[in-house]
Amino acid sequence: MKILIYRWNSYNQKGIEDTFIRLGNEISILDIPMASIEEDFVYEENLLSRLKREHFDFVFSINYFPVLARSCQQSGVMYVCWNCDSSLLSMYHESVFYDTNYIFTFDYSIYKEFKQLGCENIFHLPLAGNTSFLDIKPQDKLYDISFVGSLYKKNSYDAIADKLPDYLCGYLEGALYAQTLVSGGNIIEKLLTPDIISSLNEITDYNKSEASFADIGKLFSSTVLGFKAASMQRIMYLNHLSEIMHSGGALGTPYEVHLFTDDESSVFPFIRKHGRVDYFTQMPYIFANSRINLNITIPNIKTGLSLRVWDILNCHGFLMTDYRAELTEYFVPDKDIVIYEDGDELSAKAEFYLKNESLRQKIVANAYDKVRKYHTCEQRLKKMLEIVDKNTI
Repeated sequence: MKILIYRWNSYNQKGIEDTFIRLGNEISILDIPMASIEEDFVYEENLLSRLKREHFDFVFSINYFPVLARSCQQSGVMYVCWNCDSSLLSMYHESVFYDTNYIFTFDYSIYKEFKQLGCENIFHLPLAGNTSFLDIKPQDKLYDISFVGSLYKKNSYDAIADKLPDYLCGYLEGALYAQTLVSGGNIIEKLLTPDIISSLNEITDYNKSEASFADIGKLFSSTVLGFKAASMQRIMYLNHLSEIMHSGGALGTPYEVHLFTDDESSVFPFIRKHGRVDYFTQMPYIFANSRINLNITIPNIKTGLSLRVWDILNCHGFLMTDYRAELTEYFVPDKDIVIYEDGDELSAKAEFYLKNESLRQKIVANAYDKVRKYHTCEQRLKKMLEIVDKNTI
């Protein structure tokens, strides 16, 4: 097939492009940025002209872009996307119902939501780790426990909190705290009552295109409160874990927690803090050479598995993760991965597996074997192409 791929700075962009080529497809790259992902008529005209001049079996992007969907619909060319973020406000757009779309999403809850809205060509497809990471061999366990990721310290909630009325700020702070106590889902949306949404509408200037049907509740729960809740939860878990590990825990042996992040402002008394690491050249070696790798999922992801989960397992990494419903569809807890429900269980299980090296190594081997056999990027894209081919006959 001949595929036109829209390229942006997604972590899994290169891996997906390389995999399409390995599967025998010819790819061309569209890397001109859009002025707006929802509405850019000049961009659409230029793309439409190209699609008329050149033959492509479909246009592909990581995440859904209404501008691409509209150009493809007008030209009669298929538009295929694989969403690696959740929730995507760009999905709440009238273009999502075009019959030229083939939308794949890793979070089953999003698939179910849009299927119920009447979106016919939407499919559930889990993410996969970077294929190049599969050949990385652990060399030396340099780190006891590691977390690689953002603390979301620069989030839009903190930017507006002091401008909110006291009653509204108090309610939202309570909702955020409640979310930090939940493992395995998102309760923020349910806590945004009609009265609260009405108040947010009065004080928030939310600019969206006429074709968008995203409301202020969806905007606030995902792009505002979701990132703030993730920040609070990650800081809370990391501080609690590092304090216990530093003290030696129940057995009296101290361990170090390592944090790799681009945030410079947070203070962690008992954490070994490092700067941001490169996704391709540094991160996989941290995963491979850590006794335990943490995953703390952003609440915006309701049921699916984040890219970090797959990348850790691809690197021979030992994964300890908070709960998401889809985890047990692919892995057996305490045989392939380890799941924790709260900060106390995280600390207890971390100490247990640090003390049980042979069991930990067995779990690593089991998980790595599964991702190599059943969850490669090549297998995912083959499945995608099969679905597209089947539904276009």
